[in-house]
Amino acid sequence: MDIATLQTLLFVPADRPERYAKALASAADAIIIDLEDAVATAAKDKARRMLADWLATQPAGCVLVRINAIGTPWFATNLELCRAPAVAGIVLPKAENVQALTDIGEFTGKPLLPIIESAAGLAALNALAGSPHVARLLFGKLDLAIDLGLDYPPPPGEDPEENVFLFARSQLVLASRNASLAPPVDGVYTPLDDPDGLIRYARRGARLGFAGMLLIHPRQIDPVRSANTPSPAQIDWATRIVAATESAAGSATTLDGSMVDAPVVARAQRILQRAGAA
Repeated sequence: MDIATLQTLLFVPADRPERYAKALASAADAIIIDLEDAVATAAKDKARRMLADWLATQPAGCVLVRINAIGTPWFATNLELCRAPAVAGIVLPKAENVQALTDIGEFTGKPLLPIIESAAGLAALNALAGSPHVARLLFGKLDLAIDLGLDYPPPPGEDPEENVFLFARSQLVLASRNASLAPPVDGVYTPLDDPDGLIRYARRGARLGFAGMLLIHPRQIDPVRSANTPSPAQIDWATRIVAATESAAGSATTLDGSMVDAPVVARAQRILQRAGAA
């Protein structure tokens, strides 16, 4: 599993083993089997045992696992489970301490995907991103809203325009770039029957520099993939930009009344690369 290229990451409750295979057979780039929020307190030990039995039958590096946070009663046993060869990486909630990441990475030998979802996590963001065990940053907006007392989510019917998270999203993008990580993965979109809203949400995240999204239902996979695929208009623009600069032998030129120089060409080339990958 190439964690750096994952675009759609689908959560699956750890206490629903009948869903594991179905999730793996979906179009999601990866599944995250969730021992944390998706599992009730009384079911956590049983969920861990069921997951351990299943992991023992699976090929190496096939799933990600979200463990319970540091300091919880289930943390140590969750870490032991994640040493299984089938676990490709560990999703760590409430990531706040870089030494803890070092300890987890050394104990399990697995790449880490810390979720940034608290004020302390944001304050330590650059150090967390710079840990050699970190493969990618994930954004946990719902817990961050609670921790910071943000007015989110809005009442039903109002546009969840997400402006309250702009400051945090930009920090994750900058920290990822400075640590030479792949672009971060955006937080969940909670409405399940709103594909148009989901596409708008995913496109806003892409414009801010995110290149993946956490999903809570398989029906969200196709809208997110569509939102992250360049549109025909973008591909047409990028194609004409590249042609224009080739005609100008690499010198700055103009197209449709706008200047075309090196940064514009780089943007066009990136669009065409994304279109080819899609």
